[in-house]
Amino acid sequence: MTAPLLASLALVLLAVLPARAQEPASHPTQAAGPRHDDAAADRVIAEVRRATARYVDIAHARTDGYVQMSGMEARHGYHFVRADAQALTTAAGLATMTLDLARPPVLVYIRDDEGGPGCAGVGAPCPTNGTWQLVGVEYVLPRAPTSGPLPLSAWGSHEASCHYRDWQEVAAARSAECPARHPASGAPLVSWHPAFAVAHVWAWYPNPDGPFARENRYLDAWGRGIASGAAGHHHARNAAEIAYSELNHRVAGSFLVVLAALAAFCVVRPRARVAAAVAAVVWIVFGAYLVVSADPEAWPLGGGRVRDVFSDTLVLQHKLLALIPVGIGIVEVARAAGHGVAIAWVVPALAIAGGIGLFFHDHEGGLHLDRTFVQHAVMGAAGVGVGGALLAMGRRRRWGASLAWAWPTLLGVTAAVLLFYTE
Repeated sequence: MTAPLLASLALVLLAVLPARAQEPASHPTQAAGPRHDDAAADRVIAEVRRATARYVDIAHARTDGYVQMSGMEARHGYHFVRADAQALTTAAGLATMTLDLARPPVLVYIRDDEGGPGCAGVGAPCPTNGTWQLVGVEYVLPRAPTSGPLPLSAWGSHEASCHYRDWQEVAAARSAECPARHPASGAPLVSWHPAFAVAHVWAWYPNPDGPFARENRYLDAWGRGIASGAAGHHHARNAAEIAYSELNHRVAGSFLVVLAALAAFCVVRPRARVAAAVAAVVWIVFGAYLVVSADPEAWPLGGGRVRDVFSDTLVLQHKLLALIPVGIGIVEVARAAGHGVAIAWVVPALAIAGGIGLFFHDHEGGLHLDRTFVQHAVMGAAGVGVGGALLAMGRRRRWGASLAWAWPTLLGVTAAVLLFYTE
């Protein structure tokens, strides 16, 4: 997995956190219906409906990995983003400026318990019995395309924004401008994203301004009296944060799969200098990725400065743990340069330190004997075990053959935990 693709993947999860698309200055309160060829529009709608028919039942959307990413947006609805393997495809689309109608990154729903009397009489059904109703999809690209299946007039701008735990947002051109807490609600910062181009297809609900309009006036009946994005004060992480964390752990697991394979190859071929050099580079890239991605609300992706990292215990833990792979990579480079004897103890020491740190790592503050703790404890035990094995190999040469496989084996165990990590 290349670094540009990983960067695009991280941006997918940050960028599609929805906000209302900016409207042209001449029409600040009403979306203009784009002109389009009716036959072409029918083909687009038919393809979108085929691709998303199973998501009329929101349970299927959740099963397939779509998670809520916004509160009720006036004339837009609730946005659900798929935060699993499909994000890789979406990331590739972002990088190559291609649009796959069959893989919408965002589903848009409304909830019947927020519908008032006005939802009748608009030529469309109201959802009933406590259900969610799928109304459309949203596509995201770094900038508006010059061609494609959607009318060019369908594309609007999503301003750069800071997003907060209670779904509210603040416009900000740069991440450093994001307040650590929302000025009105006090909710903590979750992420920032740059400006992106967005387009809607109202495939499952009529829109008086056309199927590609940037807003849907028929949704005025939902969310009346609800501030855009407002959802009250939340202290626990929301579904979007958890989904990002889980995906980030799985990307980390993918790195470790590669590193475990390289370590195993070096056991079979002890003089494989090229494999050792590649492993060193992968360790450094892995650590750098974690430094950037572990906390999208903090430096360097989010607001604040480097010194702010030291005021948040969880963020500081993540940054310190991310430095361990970087340290291992630097040590491996030094070994390749002929300084292995003097620093032979550094890698096992880093492995043990990281393992111990995982026993005290918790996302909710304090230690909780739950599934998250068990997963971190298993990875922590693997880290301590591999560090101990490497130290033993250095002190007892005759144990080298039997302990040589400890390093790739325990890397593989940690990779497996990360690949199936859940919170």
